[in-house]
Order: sequence, then C-alpha cells, then structure tokens
Amino acid sequence: MHRKVQGDVNEYDIADLGKNVKTMVKNENCSVLMLSDSTGEGVMTVYQVMPGVMICFSDMHMEKCDSEFELRKDKRVFCIDHCREGRIEMEVKPRVFSIMQENELRLDNRENHKGTSYYPLRHYHGVSVFMDVDETQRALDEMFDGFSVSVAELRQRYCNQEKPYAIRNDEGLKRIISSFYQRNMQRPEVSEAKEYYQIKVVEMLLYLEAMTVENTRESRPYYYKTQMEKIKAVHEKITGDLKTRWTIEELSSMYDIPATTMKKCFKDVYGDSIYSYQKRYRMNLAASMLIQDENKEIQEIAAQVGYENPGKFSVAFRSIMGVSPAEYRVRKEGIK
Repeated sequence: MHRKVQGDVNEYDIADLGKNVKTMVKNENCSVLMLSDSTGEGVMTVYQVMPGVMICFSDMHMEKCDSEFELRKDKRVFCIDHCREGRIEMEVKPRVFSIMQENELRLDNRENHKGTSYYPLRHYHGVSVFMDVDETQRALDEMFDGFSVSVAELRQRYCNQEKPYAIRNDEGLKRIISSFYQRNMQRPEVSEAKEYYQIKVVEMLLYLEAMTVENTRESRPYYYKTQMEKIKAVHEKITGDLKTRWTIEELSSMYDIPATTMKKCFKDVYGDSIYSYQKRYRMNLAASMLIQDENKEIQEIAAQVGYENPGKFSVAFRSIMGVSPAEYRVRKEGIK
C-alpha cells in the first residue's frame, strides 16, 4: 500500500550549505539558490520530496565554487550524482581529486565533500539526490507499510571504499535519470513535482538494489593536487599564448610531468586531447571575433589565433564549425 508522504522544502535538513549560498526563491514546493564569486555564478533548484530526501539540480557557469557545504554530524548520507553537461572536479580525500565526466553517475557518502569544487569547462549541469539514510528509510517504510530495500545496506554496498562508485553506459539508469531532467524542465514550481520525484527516487533505489555491483563499477583515475595544478598550468599556457605551438615534449619538460600522464590527465579534466582542445579553443575564439568585429579581416583574425596561413586557418575552422570563416560571418550577420 502506498501512502502519501509530505515534505516541506528545507534544504538545510541534511547539510549546512554555507553562507555563500543565497536563497532567491522559496515556496512550499522548491527553493532556488544562487551561488556566485569572482569566476561566475551558479543556480541550484532544490526539492525536498519527502522527509530525508533532497533533489538538487545544479547549473553552474563558473570556474570554481568555494563550497562551505558540511554534513550535519548526526547524519549518514547516501548520495546519487549525475553529470549531464560539463565536468566537475572534486576532492575525494585530502589532496586527491576525481573528475566526474559528462553522462557519468556516481554513488557517494559525501564524507569528503567540503572545500573547493572546480568546473574545468566553466560549465556544469547535473542533478544530485541526497538521502539521509535513517530518515529516508522511515519515510519509505511509512509509504509502503515496510519498504523492501534497505537504504543503509545500499550505502554500505556502494560506498564501502574511499573512492565514489562510478557508473557509465547503464541503460536502465540513463532512463531513470533522464526522467529527472525532463520533469524539472516542465514547470518545476507545481506541486505534482514532489510526488513525481518520490516515485523516481523509489524506482532508482529498487534498480540499485537489483544491480550487480562488480559488473557496473567503472574504474576512474584519481589525481594528486600537484598533478592537477600542473595540468591547469598547461591549460593556461596553451590558451594564453595562441601564437606559439607548444609540443607535448616541451610542455612535459616545462611542467616536469611525464608526457603520458600529462596527456591522460588533461583529457580527463578537459575532455579532449591537448592538440584538439587548443584547436577547438582557437576556432571558438575566432568565431567570436568574426561576429564581434565585423570590420576585422579574416586574415587578421587567423593571425591572432595562431595561423599565419589563411588557407590552413579556413580548413581548420571548417573542421570545427562546419562552414568557412566567411560563411560563418555571413550566416551570423543574417540572424541579427
């Protein structure tokens, strides 16, 4: 038997989010929170769908977030995170970092989630389901006159190591997570959202209960703080000096990091190889310049992004944007 369980929106039931998070909108169905700093801003839409369960949709457009998030000391948390777009870099234990990539789902106990989170692409869109283990179990037992899944046992099964449990390419989980985003985009303020998310949380828990742990765990690399600092320095170098074409060997020597490690870490953090990332960065910058300064010659723009030969620039631009620089400028001008 299913019973309706009410839950008022109180985003502080499970954790203290910190004084750098400001509440912009709050009603009986959801809260909209704003976080900002010198690198940009982010918006979080929070639903508390039942006692002990909080769903948070994050849309971050910033380089980093100096989080003051801290679990309440009396809480055991089981958290499900999903990255829909972008990337997020989190400290999983002191001075050790992990990158959550696009379309990746993670199960975590949040014990190390305090400090600074980085968004290497300056964009992150995702959802997190926070569950207070004890309170969630009580609510589910009340809803179903006894719920067949133990939230505490799920937490133990998936969070029994120092590293978060990562999953990719599981079609069942993709379908469930996709339904979270679809509902959030359809008038998130309506009261029916609460009951909808209750059903989806139950579906997620039942699916995780039936899932085989070892068949779904994905091995993810972890990097030390010194490695991350070097990779960010490499990124700053290749995006700050577009006229110089640094070789892998030169960058490896410059930042005292093995070439293989550097290439792998860079791709994990920024989602592309060093060469491809720099090429895409150059073309995106050139595209912006084509629109912003209509009087600037294409040859001049090519030189500014590191191409002395306009023909080679045109070929590179087309490979990224699908059209030539001249065609791109004409199309964008026609849209204005």
